[in-house]
Amino acid sequence: MKSMKILIVEDEILIAEDLKDNLVSFGHDTVEMAHNKKDAIALVQTYDPDLVLLDVRMENERDGIDIGEYISANFQKPFIYITAHSDVNMVKEIVKTKPAGYITKPVKKSDLFAAISLVSEQLAVKENNVFKIKDGYSTVIIPIDSIIYVESEGNYVNIFCDEKKYVARQSLESIIDELPDSNFFRIHRSYLINIKKVSKFSRKEVDMGKIVLPISRNLADDFTLRMNQ
Repeated sequence: MKSMKILIVEDEILIAEDLKDNLVSFGHDTVEMAHNKKDAIALVQTYDPDLVLLDVRMENERDGIDIGEYISANFQKPFIYITAHSDVNMVKEIVKTKPAGYITKPVKKSDLFAAISLVSEQLAVKENNVFKIKDGYSTVIIPIDSIIYVESEGNYVNIFCDEKKYVARQSLESIIDELPDSNFFRIHRSYLINIKKVSKFSRKEVDMGKIVLPISRNLADDFTLRMNQ
């Protein structure tokens, strides 16, 4: 596992120190800690972590979720929630912020290692500019730049590339989590596109060269803004 820069956001100092000790034992020896919302946001900006371990409830009940929303909206960096609370309403709030994972307290070392290993693998895939899918017992490696768009179809996704179409038993949401935000944008509940492959677009549809795809009305403003940046 490649060493990562990790930020721990936890208001209980002893728990934060224990997390840091575990991270160091995994080989991640570049670790910073924040014990409140203000310091956490400042360190996300200045320390530029590869991963954030984020306590949900600190001084205020929503502090962790607010930080998660901020990271998701402004930095697209992976973060993993750590919390002693797992009620249904809280989980619903957590899912909306698109975390890379969720661990309950008391934190088991094995759970922490598994969650961080998954993020490390996802980051490595993005850095290598390839995307991996399962095909039976085999793994197919797809160059990210070759992907034109991804279509959701029930429990499967169709991945349309320059030369070939692939089918994977995955959700579109899981594909979105693995592909770089800088290249891809979800224009519809059923379509994720590579914005580098767009040849023409309007507020209603996007021309991907060989096919024209619809844009959801509620995503039109965000898509137009993204394409004009």
